Amino acid sequence: MRCNQSGLLFRVFVIGLVTLWGGSLYAAEVVFKAEIPKPQKTSVYKMEEPRLSKEEVYDRCAGILKVSGVESFSTEKFKPVEDRYAMFGDDITCSMNKNGTEYFYSDFAALNLTGKTSRLFSDEEAVKLSRDYLEKTGLMPANEKELRIDHVGGIMQMLSNAESPEKKAVVVYFYRELDGLRVRNFGSSITVTLAENEVPAGVQYRWREVASRNKVGKRGFLDAEEVKKLVRDDINRVYAKDAEVTVDNIELVLYDNGGAYIQPAYLYEGTSRSSAEGVADMPVAGYVAALSEIYEPIHHPAYSPQLKNPTTRQMIRHDEKDD
Repeated sequence: MRCNQSGLLFRVFVIGLVTLWGGSLYAAEVVFKAEIPKPQKTSVYKMEEPRLSKEEVYDRCAGILKVSGVESFSTEKFKPVEDRYAMFGDDITCSMNKNGTEYFYSDFAALNLTGKTSRLFSDEEAVKLSRDYLEKTGLMPANEKELRIDHVGGIMQMLSNAESPEKKAVVVYFYRELDGLRVRNFGSSITVTLAENEVPAGVQYRWREVASRNKVGKRGFLDAEEVKKLVRDDINRVYAKDAEVTVDNIELVLYDNGGAYIQPAYLYEGTSRSSAEGVADMPVAGYVAALSEIYEPIHHPAYSPQLKNPTTRQMIRHDEKDD
């Protein structure tokens, strides 16, 4: 019996070694051509978390829709859908979450997809009209300096009998900047789509105001080797294990996952080259923690925003006093 137990323990030990060894054999090779940015003084921002009544959501949506040229607003059309109230009718769709920090609007018919587009605004006109609309609807951020233009794009349509696609709308993309750093991820952004009319054909609004800030010194940052380990771990969770990944860029950003905080993080970018035949090179991008103590989970964009458990370190208490 003792001999059998010894043999079992030996087999478990060998299997464990093979598993660990095999894990390293099948890990992606990560080459860093980018340096880890030097830590700098920045802040963690705690965001306002208002809670609106159903009537307040309706009133706010009614005001926005009136500016948008929708006069036939009725509270009977608005229905609760998960964490928001939504209206679906004709070609108009709009919704707002229960704290007023997310608003979506679409006038599908305004894109004129069945006919020839008569006119479109220039990029400069579209930016001005977008800012005017945000002012009139109350969607303009309290601190306008935080609102920055990312770029101006468009919506294209290819008709069956056309030789080239036709531009149907001009799209203005806004992002947020705090501490001289770009706020990344989906939590702080506004997109305004303008077709032939001066009122938008579509709006995507995600914005929360700052309630307080907690300053972070250089000592609160992870060292370079810890950051590289987090990047390797993140790459091996998401990308092909037989790939060679070159990390060409690492930059300090502020990360906003739509939760209660905006916090420093590192954005890494690069290229994945697989040894498998016929597999094309793939762009690589993700976020990892910059601080030794994180306030909320920081995860790869492919992961669900609802992820509850942080992937690094220990989350600090949310009731910690701000400086």
